[in-house]
Amino acid sequence: MGGTTAMTTTPVAGTPAQPYPDIYVPSREPMRAGEIRVTVLGSGNPPPTRAQASGSVLVEVGNPERDMFIFDVGSGCLANFMCLGLPINSLDKVFLSHLHADHTADLITLFGSFRKAGRQGPLHVWGGNGSEPRYGSKVAIDAIAAACAWDTESTRGYTSNEAAEMRGTEFDASITSVVYEANGVTITAFPVIHNLHGAVGYRVDFAGLSMVFSGDTHPCWPLVRAAEGTDLLIHECFPSADLLAALTGDRIERFETITATHTVPKTAGKVFSLAKPRMAGLWHTFLVPPVVAPILEQVGTAFDGPVVQTQDLTVFNITKEAVVARQAEAVPQAMAIPGEPTFEPTYDQRPAPPSWWAEALIPDEATFSRTVGARSPRR
Repeated sequence: MGGTTAMTTTPVAGTPAQPYPDIYVPSREPMRAGEIRVTVLGSGNPPPTRAQASGSVLVEVGNPERDMFIFDVGSGCLANFMCLGLPINSLDKVFLSHLHADHTADLITLFGSFRKAGRQGPLHVWGGNGSEPRYGSKVAIDAIAAACAWDTESTRGYTSNEAAEMRGTEFDASITSVVYEANGVTITAFPVIHNLHGAVGYRVDFAGLSMVFSGDTHPCWPLVRAAEGTDLLIHECFPSADLLAALTGDRIERFETITATHTVPKTAGKVFSLAKPRMAGLWHTFLVPPVVAPILEQVGTAFDGPVVQTQDLTVFNITKEAVVARQAEAVPQAMAIPGEPTFEPTYDQRPAPPSWWAEALIPDEATFSRTVGARSPRR
């Protein structure tokens, strides 16, 4: 845990056509044509820690456009994205599994802060509806955009007008349906059982390959049907209530309430045995040394295929020949890479400064000429 190899007894399923280095070094390993690369940006729980960001999974595909998609944007996940050295302009397609804060908190960062770092186009966000409009994704997305009004207005003139747009697409979360199809990539949403109506999982298909992301869910048949025969199934896995109680000394009843809306290891193993993925990944797990081995043992009572206990920056490369699990080399202080824009952005003029700034400002050479002009300070 926290090391340079993936937590698994079977890091390779199949025989790769070309060897992969033991550690994924982003700047040295470009995306291969026709493959899918999946990186866990956040493997953790509602409160992020230095070891684990909250829930998020990044999917890159080897098409000519080099499309990428992010599934959930929990707290801290975008710091992990930054260390991969990927172009910010390409991170413009977000798919939300549900609206819990630990799956959405970094959306404001992606919309606002990444615009300042070079994102030039609109941010597109997909999510399920709710049992009534106020619980749906569209209301949440519009509210986040509204909360960023000061941020958006303050950056006019040096960020593009298009980057100030967040476009939400809400779909029926009660049925399995295709919600995205472009450039050879198909993304299908399917309903899952978690707390309220509106939670979904997703399947990504590209070039005869596929991966499935469960989001948060109790075991359910729509997920099994969507994941049958997939190359990689990343499924949430909470430690069982008895294991958490033994670890913390707290009452088992407290943890039974939490695990009732999630999936415990033995049941995750049952889901894997029904879906039969080439490789299975456990996600959304509270990782401390005493829980890792018991979780894998409990999963193994029902599933004997390759299983990876994901942590932040676990990377999967999916090809027709193999599925390979590794850890990425993190760059702690990475510069933002805007990437190439796919259109000609437009820019508004900067807003006029408030009149009181002229009296309050202590000018330097730049602001003296640009903002208030040559004016002696008041004595």
